[in-house]
Amino acid sequence: MNAFESSAFVRRVGFGLAPDESSPADPLAWATAQLDKAPPVAFYADRSGGLFSHLPPEVKLLQTQAETCEALAQTIDSRRQVLQASKSVGKAEFVQLRYNKLAFPFIVMSAWKETLARGCMAVSGPAPVFERFWHFWANHFTVAPSINNLSWATVGPYTRMLRKRMEGNFRDLLFEATTHPAMVLYLDNAKSTGAKSPMRLANRTQDEINENLGRELLELFTITPAAGYTQDDVVAVTNILTGWGVALKGVNQGGVFDFNRHEPGTQTVMGKSYSAVFRPDGKLQELVDDLAAHPLTAQHICKKLATAFVSETPPTDCVARLVQVFQSSKGHLPSLHKAVVQEVARYLAQHHTFSEPQAWLWTAYRTTGTPLPADLPQRGLRNERLPNTLTELGQPLHDCPQPNGWPLLSSDWISREMMDRRVRYAYQLAPRIPQGEQTLSRNLEQAHAPNGSLAQKMTALKGKGHAVNDLWAAYLVSPEFLWSKA
Repeated sequence: MNAFESSAFVRRVGFGLAPDESSPADPLAWATAQLDKAPPVAFYADRSGGLFSHLPPEVKLLQTQAETCEALAQTIDSRRQVLQASKSVGKAEFVQLRYNKLAFPFIVMSAWKETLARGCMAVSGPAPVFERFWHFWANHFTVAPSINNLSWATVGPYTRMLRKRMEGNFRDLLFEATTHPAMVLYLDNAKSTGAKSPMRLANRTQDEINENLGRELLELFTITPAAGYTQDDVVAVTNILTGWGVALKGVNQGGVFDFNRHEPGTQTVMGKSYSAVFRPDGKLQELVDDLAAHPLTAQHICKKLATAFVSETPPTDCVARLVQVFQSSKGHLPSLHKAVVQEVARYLAQHHTFSEPQAWLWTAYRTTGTPLPADLPQRGLRNERLPNTLTELGQPLHDCPQPNGWPLLSSDWISREMMDRRVRYAYQLAPRIPQGEQTLSRNLEQAHAPNGSLAQKMTALKGKGHAVNDLWAAYLVSPEFLWSKA
C-alpha cells in the first residue's frame, strides 16, 4: 500500500488525515489498534485533547439509564405544563413558553450537544476508525427522537451504550439494543401487553400487543426475511417481548421487565418453543441467543458491513470470509471489525464506497483542520449549528425516517439537489479553513497522485483564475473525495 493508497484507506475506514498527521507506516496496524476499546466520549476542541472550555454544566452528556429516564420524565412533565398553559395564554406568549420550557432544553439543546459530541469524536478523537464502526451500529440499531414522542434525552445514552458493547459480542449488543428504553419507546414496545397477561385479565389496561419491535428484531436486526419466518412467528416474538418497557421512576429506573404485561406460557418461533415458568424474562434471553447464532444473522451483518466499508456490491468471497470470522469468534465484534478493515485493504484499488453526508462532513472538518462550530445555540443568534447543517445536507443525526436506518448505497445520496447542498456547504466552510491554500496543496500532495486526474483538474481550475474557495468546493465534491479514491 503506497502513501496515496494509505491516505484513501484512512478516509475509508476513518475520516482522513488531519493536517498534522502523516500517512501511517502500517495502515492496517493503525486501524486495528483502535478497535478493542471504546474511547470515552468528550467534547474535544482539538486533536491534542483540549476540551471546549466555554461549555456550561448543562451540556453534560447523560450516561446512565437512571439519568436518561429522569430527563425523559422531565420532558414529559414540561410537555404537560406547556399543554396546560396553552389554555390560558395568548399565542405569542405560548410560543415563547413552549420554546423556553420544552423546545430549547429538550430538543434544541439535546440535539446540539449530541451532534457536537459525535463530531468531536470523529474530527478530533483518538480513534476515528472506532467512531466509524460506532456510526455503523448506531445506524443498524437506529432510533429516532422525532418518532412517538421519544425524547432526545434517550438517544445519546442509548448510542453510548452501543459503544461500550462494541468491545464484546454481537449477542450482548443485540440484547441491550433491543431492551434499552430508547428502543422500546421508539418501536412501541413499552406498552405492548399480552392478551392473557395479568393486567389484561384483571381489566387494568386496554393495551394490546404491538408488533413493531418483534418484526424489526427479525427483519432488520438479525435473520432477515430470507429465513422464511411467518406472521405467526412475528406474533410469537412479539409476545416474548411483552413486558419489556421503561420505568421512569423508582428503584428500578430504566429498562425493565414487567411480568404484569407479559404474555405467559410458551411461544414457538420457527419451530422452536420458548418457555420459562420461573423466569419469564428468560424467554427473550434464549431467543436472542438463537437469533445471534443463526447463520442468516451472520450473513446479514457481514454483508451489511461489507457494503458499508468495502463496496456497494461486495465480492462474495469477501462476505464469506467475514461470516467465517463472525461464526468462529461467536460474534466477537473487535475481531469482526478488524476483519472488515483487512477486507477494505484487500479491495482498496478495485472497490469503493460513497460517503454519506455525515461521514463527508466529519471528513471535511478533519482533513482541513477546521475547528467545529461550537457556539451555544441561543435563540436569535444566526450561528452555525451542526444539527441544522446535517439536516440541510440530508442526514439529520438520529432523525432517520425509517427503522431500517440511513441507506448505504450511493444511488440514495447522489442527485443534483444533494450534490448542490454539499457544494453550497463547501463554499461556507472554505473561508474558515486555516491556511486554506497551503492546506489544499498539502491534501493534494499527500492524498492524491501528482499526475492523477484530480491534480490535473485542480491545476486547470487554478489556471483559469478560480479563487481558493472555488478550488476547495471542487475538491470536497470531487469523485476522489466522495468515494475515498487515491
